[in-house]
Amino acid sequence: MTDLHSFLPEDPKEAKRFFNTIPTEQQFNMILNSRGRERIRTLFLSEHPGELIQRLPELEVYLTVKEVGEKDCLDLISLTTPEQFQYLLDLELWKKDALSPEKILYWMELLLESGEERVTQFIRTSDPEFIGLLLKKFLKVMTADGEPMEASDRIPPFTLDQYYFIHFRQKEARSVFIPFLQILYRIDEEGYRRLMEAVIVELESEMEEIGYRLRNARMADYGFPDFEEALEIYRFVDLDSLSLEKRAIRGRMPGETEKITPPFYLTFHGEGSFLSALLSKIDDPQEQNRIRMELAVLSNKAMMAEPIDLFEIDEMKRVTQKVFHYLNLGLQYVSGEDEVGALEVLHDFPLQKIFQCGVGATLLLKKKAESILREPWFSGDRGNLVFLDPPHLEKFEGVLRKRPVLYRNGTAEDFKSLQDFRETKNILERVEAVTRFLGESLHVHPKLLKERDQEI
Repeated sequence: MTDLHSFLPEDPKEAKRFFNTIPTEQQFNMILNSRGRERIRTLFLSEHPGELIQRLPELEVYLTVKEVGEKDCLDLISLTTPEQFQYLLDLELWKKDALSPEKILYWMELLLESGEERVTQFIRTSDPEFIGLLLKKFLKVMTADGEPMEASDRIPPFTLDQYYFIHFRQKEARSVFIPFLQILYRIDEEGYRRLMEAVIVELESEMEEIGYRLRNARMADYGFPDFEEALEIYRFVDLDSLSLEKRAIRGRMPGETEKITPPFYLTFHGEGSFLSALLSKIDDPQEQNRIRMELAVLSNKAMMAEPIDLFEIDEMKRVTQKVFHYLNLGLQYVSGEDEVGALEVLHDFPLQKIFQCGVGATLLLKKKAESILREPWFSGDRGNLVFLDPPHLEKFEGVLRKRPVLYRNGTAEDFKSLQDFRETKNILERVEAVTRFLGESLHVHPKLLKERDQEI
């Protein structure tokens, strides 16, 4: 498909005129195929940018905001759907199972800067429990007939109705939440009172627990499973039995929707040269769509299985690259690097199974290293690994990790190819052969080496 960006005139007025003459679907494809500031520029060439923004996958909205910067994306944020905006908050505000107060203040400020219409939409479409939790983090509320406030809480109380009196737990919260509460009170006085009562009587810990469950439910709707389900992708599979598990006739995948698959994941296909070459040979639209969908689901699982506190672009890129690395290794391992056989594997098996084959290959290396470590020469003592030369030592220690890694010059990398696998396997076999020779033929063991070292 021709990239229409190359046809855009440099003059802004001419570019806008040209953009609005092409069909909407082509406009949208231009936006999907661009990133960062180029995407923002292209979006706002449109006479109806909101319609294009609201078609974007939620993840693509999030990535654009993070690539460009929140402050420079206020126009985009103000045009998002309620679902897109909630998605932004669900990724940004939570650190593990707790809300980040700093992030709440920052995003509430962005919400206000997006305009009163955006704030009103947020109030009317968000779960009241979520808004109540945000308020609970920063507000202490008393009623006119309640217990007297402490002296420190009286500077100054804030009220909209002379009944609920509000103390702000942080100085910075005052300038953010007063205008928010004013809009809330103006558009939904009864809702305001219910939220004030919730802040008074509800326990913050219980509100946060409920909020976290609701957030996880929303994330599950976008293909992000819980941690335990996500870990399934790292479960060992018997590589020799793969041929017995061919794909059943495929219906719709669990959780699959008609939504557009985020193109972000596809930008990393070059991370596996063998896989990339195979993907370029698939021209069946249905098969292409199936692979895109499975790739998105697999990448989402990988995100949730990693120890990521907050969703940051660099971390998301790293995890997605890992997905391609293990898909590449898995395909090479199962097919023996035969392209015809590998294409059959891609057709016959889910991507998750191929990913697990890549992971499984590294776990075989780990199993081999553990076996060598238990042999008489090392006697199960990892301290004896110090007798290995540095390149052998780092390779050995790398595969002994919970999730094996490949060390090169002190840097931990993913196993990316069958060559990486063979290189490490050869090193392990060399260590095994040398230590057996030292122990069985020369009767040289770590204990003897340590004694000689002490004598020196």
